[in-house]
Amino acid sequence: MKTSSFKPSYLASTLLLATTLGMASQSAMATELNIWIMSTTTQQQQDMKELLRPYLAKNPNLRVNVTVLNWESAWSKITAAAASGQGPDLLELGTTWVAAISSMGALEPLSAQQQNEVGGAKAFFPAVWGSTHRYDDTKIYALPWYADARAAFYRTDVFKKAGINPKDAFTNWGSFKQAMQKINGQMVDGKKIAALGYPGKNDWNVVHNLAPWIWNAGGDLLTADKKHSAINSPEALQAITYYTSFAAEGLVPSSALEKDSSQIESGFFNGQYAVIFTGSWILRQLNTPKAKGGQMDSVAAHNFGVESYPAGLKGNQTFFSGSDLAIMKSSKNKDEAWKLLSFMTSREAEVNYSKMSGMLPARQDAANDPTLMADPHYAEFIAQVKNGRHYPSVAGWGPLESVYLKNIGNMFDIVAGVKGKYTPQAIKQALDVTANEANDVLDESR
Repeated sequence: MKTSSFKPSYLASTLLLATTLGMASQSAMATELNIWIMSTTTQQQQDMKELLRPYLAKNPNLRVNVTVLNWESAWSKITAAAASGQGPDLLELGTTWVAAISSMGALEPLSAQQQNEVGGAKAFFPAVWGSTHRYDDTKIYALPWYADARAAFYRTDVFKKAGINPKDAFTNWGSFKQAMQKINGQMVDGKKIAALGYPGKNDWNVVHNLAPWIWNAGGDLLTADKKHSAINSPEALQAITYYTSFAAEGLVPSSALEKDSSQIESGFFNGQYAVIFTGSWILRQLNTPKAKGGQMDSVAAHNFGVESYPAGLKGNQTFFSGSDLAIMKSSKNKDEAWKLLSFMTSREAEVNYSKMSGMLPARQDAANDPTLMADPHYAEFIAQVKNGRHYPSVAGWGPLESVYLKNIGNMFDIVAGVKGKYTPQAIKQALDVTANEANDVLDESR
């Protein structure tokens, strides 16, 4: 079940690995903690070793066994552990997973004192703090570790050549469409560049890609009472029709609809698209030399800027999620697990992990750390994503997102002209089917 909030392309190939970190005492007095982590870097084991090194140096009698899961199988492994009580002491959960796992009674609630020790709700971005508990439960079951937010990345040289001020272009939906129409097909380095690149049904981010447009039209993924799907509301239909119109009008190449997010990002790097909407992790790629697998030597790396989503009638919010850390109720070492959890969500640790992974710190003081803000593009990104929003924190979000992912993905067959003629009515019919299936899932989860 693919319900995680963040899945860069290399995660799917990560193998289940385990290693022992720390200068552990061989005596019987040593405490052993098991932690499950998903891979957000290309060398997760080594990076975890470096991240935990200062903590383990101060706790020589602590042994930490780190198991790296891939996102594709993590959901089934974690739910199995939750059901059996045979899981780790500490585990990473995608922000959309916390409500479901806590509803299974598998997570240890964090006391008010513990929350205060790490700064409480005010220390973290509000959007990700909302993921630490169910919307109908005031108990906190996790702490935010890192954040995933989205913004527009655009080619400054292409906009300049077209005589377009980016600030004007990203003002609202109307100005954005006009800018894309003007840019589309411009010759750059001897080849035509497409105005916009976004993936279609072969991408795991389909729901994430649509959410900001729906929110900015005044819609949502669920009704206000969290009991029914709102994917076919007039506001959602307006947003999705607007979004898909870029592909229908040729402003997004038909070939892009066959790609995933990673391939769209590569297309931005090599000059296929003037604008894409994606996360902070590509900043790290744009700052990394080609010899180390990065894109620092590309034309895009020297000619890009960051802007917010163009505003709809109800604002310009962005998708804001990430991963949390939680203690399992079955842990026999809850005190030690808490100490490790508080270290991993400290300002220092979150800054260091951001540098390793390219993800945003979930702590606001860490996100605004001078060493990170020294990168002007990172500072631009932070300025654009503070108005972030997360999905409703409901227990049934996992299976619900799978329904959305499947059906909205299939909707792109209509957009691509593979399945019938593209019309607003055809899109509405597809969304009605999606909402009916989603409501069945929501009924089962209550």
